[in-house]
Amino acid sequence: MNNITQDDKLFADHNYDGIRELNNPSPYWVLLLFLGTIGFSLFYAVHYFGYPNNGRDQVSEYNKQMAMAVNQPSNQNPSDMNAAFVFTKEQMAEGAKIFLEKGCIACHGTKGEGNAIGPNMTDKFWVHGCKPAELLKVITDGIPEKGMAPYKAMMTEAQMKSVIAYILGTLVGSNPPNAKAPQGVECK
Repeated sequence: MNNITQDDKLFADHNYDGIRELNNPSPYWVLLLFLGTIGFSLFYAVHYFGYPNNGRDQVSEYNKQMAMAVNQPSNQNPSDMNAAFVFTKEQMAEGAKIFLEKGCIACHGTKGEGNAIGPNMTDKFWVHGCKPAELLKVITDGIPEKGMAPYKAMMTEAQMKSVIAYILGTLVGSNPPNAKAPQGVECK
């Protein structure tokens, strides 16, 4: 006769120092999810890293992107960098809005007067160049050692040019109260 009781079916067959483990298998959906994950990872590994010369590995992707960068003409002509910017009232208004939204006022003041962090933008003395192309470079790449963050990931080039239009067309020469003392070289 069989001496197995209902309680014995709940426990696994092994016994360690009087401690018995419950026989509690995972549900089938967990097992299927686990096996599906393994299958997907194998497919992914073969597809992106698997067989040689499939063109999808990291080295091939890097080589493709480098070839595209070499063959792609530059958007910026070096002679255009020193050309004068022509800006409209709409562009200056857009620049004022961006100047406020992107937090430029935190360092340069609400009227460009400067503060303990940023320089005065209303006088004719500039720290990092006088030309619009130099201002574009400062806004794009920032000046990390002086606390100026790069904005290339936060603004498009058109937005940066609108900010430059606002600075050069509205702020320069506005003489706001409490302006910071001139810094840098005089721009003529």
